[in-house]
Amino acid sequence: MDYVVIAAFALWAVLLIVKRLRARKGALETLLFLAVSGVYVADEFAIYHIIDSGILSWVVYGGLAISVFFFKPEWVIPSRVKSDRYERLKKEHIRLEGGFESLRKRFIATIELMRDGMMFRTDDGEMFLTDRLLSVLGETENATTQKAFEKHIHPDDIHGVKDALERLTKKHPGYAFSYRYRTAKGDIWIKERGKLIHYEGKKMIIATAETLDVKRYPHSEVDLLNSMRIDHELPERLQGLNRHKEPYYLVFFELSNIPAINRRYGRDIGDLMMGEFLNKLRYHFVREEHTLYRVTGIRFAMIIRDDRKYQILDRALKHGGDLLNFEMKFGGVEENVYPHFGIQRITMFEEPVDEVIARTTKALDIAMSEDTHENYFVIG
Repeated sequence: MDYVVIAAFALWAVLLIVKRLRARKGALETLLFLAVSGVYVADEFAIYHIIDSGILSWVVYGGLAISVFFFKPEWVIPSRVKSDRYERLKKEHIRLEGGFESLRKRFIATIELMRDGMMFRTDDGEMFLTDRLLSVLGETENATTQKAFEKHIHPDDIHGVKDALERLTKKHPGYAFSYRYRTAKGDIWIKERGKLIHYEGKKMIIATAETLDVKRYPHSEVDLLNSMRIDHELPERLQGLNRHKEPYYLVFFELSNIPAINRRYGRDIGDLMMGEFLNKLRYHFVREEHTLYRVTGIRFAMIIRDDRKYQILDRALKHGGDLLNFEMKFGGVEENVYPHFGIQRITMFEEPVDEVIARTTKALDIAMSEDTHENYFVIG
């Protein structure tokens, strides 16, 4: 056999061995090498003549050329560039690992500081409850199942809970609902807000839960009712505005169907609905202090000093919306709160405050009378 062909065979063999060991590739090239080697050996020992030796030589050169073309130098000599890239990736990995660990610790610390409890629902039916939520529910085990948790939900509320969770999608991942949860001391109201998230092909629902039970846990919308200024502080506030000669709108409103809700569902439900309504009203119109007062059980006074905010209220009253037809849902309880508004714009500051209050009260009485087709009446 020609020495050049032998050298080509040897080089081809070395390249294939390195490629197989370092890259785990070149199976077809190896098969070709073995086939050509077998033919050459058979030809050299004159066993039989298959193909012209010149053609076989060119086949060897061609196979060697293919192996050289697809051979990467770093399989034999480590590239400095590759080494530098590896070091950069290693540093980036360490940085990201540290960032994730920091994020994990901050997440845990945030959960511990939250006033509300938290729950985690997985798509395989498992649940995890934080210690804060366990204290609210009177439970002892952090890990539970969705079936076990749902057994404590009131039968009238469970269908709404399941339906809301089943409707969650990537496009609409958020939800908020309330339900009655049975504890050893009786039913309590839970308000749950959550979001569906996707990760690694799985789904999880992360939610916060706060109690709406006024007696045991007063930190809720109903707490607004208990902390509101009573009616005797309203005249003092109006006199202060008069002294500074600041125009304002005095708004009296009454939640007229709350007594009927109290009779049907109990006072706690009525208080919850009033608290929700007042919370919404305060968010849109009277976020500052000394602006919302409770005159009687279901009658309230509101001071609006910003003309732009009053225009929002005026448009809402004239064009309808949830200020006139405020629908609320607590578990299986669905009711509408129907408020009436009496409004007066104050620009004269010399007249007695008692007359201002009496006139606004008269506006509210007109709004509530059967002769009025609207739920509001405005003076001035």
